[in-house]
Amino acid sequence: MQRETRIAHYAVGVLTALSLVLLSLPLSSPVRSFKTCVSYVTDPLPYEGEQGYQKLAGAPERVRALLSADIENARLRDELKSLEWLKTTVASLATQNERLRQELALKPAPSLHPVWAHMLERDPQNWYGSVAVDAGRDRGVSLNDAVLGRKDGELVAVGRVVEVQPRTSTVMLLTDQRSAVAAYLSSGTLEGLVQGRRDDPAHAVMSYIDADSRIVPGDSIYTSPISATFPPDVLIGKVVRIYPRDPSLSFQSVEVAPALDAADLAEVLILSAHPLPGGTSASAPAPVARPA
Repeated sequence: MQRETRIAHYAVGVLTALSLVLLSLPLSSPVRSFKTCVSYVTDPLPYEGEQGYQKLAGAPERVRALLSADIENARLRDELKSLEWLKTTVASLATQNERLRQELALKPAPSLHPVWAHMLERDPQNWYGSVAVDAGRDRGVSLNDAVLGRKDGELVAVGRVVEVQPRTSTVMLLTDQRSAVAAYLSSGTLEGLVQGRRDDPAHAVMSYIDADSRIVPGDSIYTSPISATFPPDVLIGKVVRIYPRDPSLSFQSVEVAPALDAADLAEVLILSAHPLPGGTSASAPAPVARPA
């Protein structure tokens, strides 16, 4: 018993001496690292959030990177827990949707296979018309497949496949004068048709909107559920100008700025209607954000 007491006294003495030594030392890099690590291990909560990053700012680079990675890892674990609930909810909705389709005798939606592709080349004289990508029949691409791009973490409409080669394809952009896609406005879900323009290839025009509808610049435009090419509720762009109404027409038109400019295209997601050759599969695309 006395031996254990002596050992405990020695341990307290050693720790006290070590604490005094550390307190007396200048704030060199190793000392700051040690203090930061001990503080984080004993109480990690103050290191979370903006103030936590400020606390880490004074730590050495390697220690800061290590602790920041641990904080980020904890945050991602919490997000994964939330995604489990989201996954369960989506599966439940899919089951209900399939049941309703069967009861109403509706034709099932086509199964789409995502294929990521990269830009190959562009015609400078047709910059906003079409692009070539490095995916063709070898990866299951076919004519009229919808093509999406990524903008600020969201998938947006880009165009459709108009030519397919063994290993490459040509994508006609939404701003091409030959392009047309059924769409609707976020304000009042007003239906219309988005088409490319000859006089302004960087923009498109949305026509056939009800003449009595109220539209404001900045309204978002999404692909319509009646579109023959695109899945519904994919962002196309925003209204930038409302054209003066022609009294002889029963509809009005607006100018559309695409959500993703052709100059920013680096890679695209092709939604192939055919499975990939050999039964291989690509990573699933990020969920398309629906309008509020």
